[in-house]
Amino acid sequence: MDTFDKLCALISEVLGIAPEAISLDITPKDLDADSIDMLDVVGEAEQVFQVEITDEALEGFETIGDFVAYLDARI
Repeated sequence: MDTFDKLCALISEVLGIAPEAISLDITPKDLDADSIDMLDVVGEAEQVFQVEITDEALEGFETIGDFVAYLDARI
């Protein structure tokens, strides 16, 4: 399972949406995710991927693809 697939599964579980609704170019806003939802996703991602995601990095995530690229660069 690649990073995108793992992240999709995680987002799906945390936000309660179908993994098929998630793509690399989708934004958290497109998923109706607010800042608290995204903090939950980030917290889970830090545990699953064993990385630290800084607030500065999080601010740079415009799309799910940005999130995947960040994770791929650190795992």
